[in-house]
Amino acid sequence: MSNEVLIHKNTFSINELISLVNTEQYNKLEEAWLGAIESNNNNLSALFEIVDLLMKREEKKRAHDFLMTLTSLYKQKGLHQDVLEILKKILEYNPKEKGLAKEFAECYSYIYKDRPYAKDLITRTCPETTTDIRNAMKLLERYFYLDQGNYVFHKSWGVGEVISVDTHSEKIHINFEKKSNHSVAIDIAPNILQKLDNDDLLVMIFARKDALQKMIEEQPVDLIKLTLKYFKGKASVSQLKNRLIAGVIPPDGWGRWWTHTKKLLKKDPYIKLTEGTPTTSFLEFRTSPMTHHQEILERLNQTEDLDKKIEITKKYISEMRHTEVCKETLTQLSDEFKKAADQCHDTNPSVALECLILLEEMQCMLKAEPDKYKNTIETLIRKNNNLPALVDAVGILEYKKYSLDLIKKIRQEKWQEDFAHLLFINRGNLWEFIIKELIAENKQHTIEEVAFKAFNHFNAYPEHYIWFCKNSMHGRYPELYKNIDPAIMLNRLIELLDNLCFKIQKGRDGDFKTIVNKIKNLLEDKGTDYAINILNDANAESIYNVVSSSKGLEDWFKVSIESVIQDRYPELFEKPGLPKLDEHKIYVTKEGYEKKKKEFDHLMNVEFPENARDLGEAISRGDLRENAEYKAAREKQAMLVEKAERMKSELQRVVILDPHSVHPDSASPGTRVTLRHQGKTELEIYTILGPWDVDIENGVISYLSPIGKGLLNKNAGETVTIKLPEGESSYEIIKIEKAL
Repeated sequence: MSNEVLIHKNTFSINELISLVNTEQYNKLEEAWLGAIESNNNNLSALFEIVDLLMKREEKKRAHDFLMTLTSLYKQKGLHQDVLEILKKILEYNPKEKGLAKEFAECYSYIYKDRPYAKDLITRTCPETTTDIRNAMKLLERYFYLDQGNYVFHKSWGVGEVISVDTHSEKIHINFEKKSNHSVAIDIAPNILQKLDNDDLLVMIFARKDALQKMIEEQPVDLIKLTLKYFKGKASVSQLKNRLIAGVIPPDGWGRWWTHTKKLLKKDPYIKLTEGTPTTSFLEFRTSPMTHHQEILERLNQTEDLDKKIEITKKYISEMRHTEVCKETLTQLSDEFKKAADQCHDTNPSVALECLILLEEMQCMLKAEPDKYKNTIETLIRKNNNLPALVDAVGILEYKKYSLDLIKKIRQEKWQEDFAHLLFINRGNLWEFIIKELIAENKQHTIEEVAFKAFNHFNAYPEHYIWFCKNSMHGRYPELYKNIDPAIMLNRLIELLDNLCFKIQKGRDGDFKTIVNKIKNLLEDKGTDYAINILNDANAESIYNVVSSSKGLEDWFKVSIESVIQDRYPELFEKPGLPKLDEHKIYVTKEGYEKKKKEFDHLMNVEFPENARDLGEAISRGDLRENAEYKAAREKQAMLVEKAERMKSELQRVVILDPHSVHPDSASPGTRVTLRHQGKTELEIYTILGPWDVDIENGVISYLSPIGKGLLNKNAGETVTIKLPEGESSYEIIKIEKAL
């Protein structure tokens, strides 16, 4: 492009000017330069590039003349702040320029003409005869850093307003939040004080509370922008909240205010809001404006994961439901999800189902061809052989429920079976919905099936069982609990707790601690009241025994329940010793328990690892069909698993025999009984203990043995008939004494 064209268009290209310098076409450069500086483009930094390039090429006079031309033109335009920058450039290359000090003085006089002390200060600091212009400029800029009415911030004293500037004493007087009428030396003010704009957030809080309150109520987006400026253009929602509730918005009013403001922010083309938690969600200024519709399309283009695309689009159309609808954006989104639904129809029917429901929702918003995809959705459901799994894999809860409504319509006779199946594979977000639907449709048979499955398989479905118990304790859905014994339900909840604690103790894999905490929280919230309310003559003893023997319950819970039962049912504790043996428990001495526990530890820590090594060696020999060692190892593994489960169950049901609770009033575990067989003179002595304490040679028998069972609760002097394998025998009880 020629210089004539440059001048004619009243514009300039910095690259073309650079090209003229590099090719030393100085005859064209001068005319092009004049055209450039006369244009409306006041890009000084670009013009300074040309000056710097000329200086490098030793064209000092030409560079100087260009700068002087710039000075004259910008003076005429009244752009004195720009003139100051040009003069600094001249000073950089020609510090001894004649009359330069005078030029600086005049320039500062124009810039600070509103300050009454400016002329005197400039005369004293930057006289026309000064040779140290740089130092004079430095002093002047420090003097002019602040003026009366300016606002500043100090890290210790907070925000302050400048009351006056005294150039003679070289002091600035400031009213700070925490220090009134404080004096600061002019020369150190720029080092310790941050100058604030009049519309800075801190200034608004300090001096313009009425204007700030108006922004809160009428201009919330402007307030967010002001706060973003405070954070240098980007901040998390959590940071914004913490800043604004500290003296701007009342903490209890934040939620409602933010919900309203967030909707407005999404319409602002200059604010970008990323989704997430308050800590991970960020707001920032955009470099160029973008509508919310454009932003959604951009986010989708940047996302490859289809599930994430569905989530983003669903959120977008939910937000747009009661605002403006961009038909172009919805049409573009519809095209994308139609292709996605076709592509994953066979490979991932759940995602295809989500895409189709999303498309149907967009059609409703476009108000064009309603129910366009409804038949396709119903066909997909009809052809699927595992509807519970299909629905469970759908990611959006609203779409799960929509699918279930369609299943009710399509499978009118058997939908309740799908609902019940889904309840036990779902992680929890549909349980309430399913139960409410079954109750609303009076499907009592299915309701009872669900209840009994949760009740009888509590170890297999721990999360479901906790939810099941929680609803009962809160009095919700009574239809679920018509045939459920509340005492057994509570006992099984405690047994579940003990089982999980045992697994944690043994280092088993799984998120057992989370489930344990859920049970403990439920018991803390409703457990004591519930247990006390369901107590009666028939269940008090069983609840007492389960609670007392539990190793997972907190002590406070145990004491609470035990004390109530002891007070309400004293007859259960009138006789010393065990009130009654619980057939579901195993009563043993501490020594017998430790012996069995060692056997279990040996099984888990020695026998299982040995079996695993045997299996590994057998597998390494290949051809497992004819591998006798492999079959033997597998059989032993099955035997060990069965044995481990049995021993674990037994160890969980142990009640340790307490010597202090054993009394010789009647035969019970922990007592020694002297007998005389009817028709014989010799005496027989038996010590009754637990099944793990048996020592036949020393006369230690189990309370579960025929003789032990026959003697339980009998008194000295009684004659008892005991059924033995060889027939019935009668014995006279001579004496009962304490054995522990």
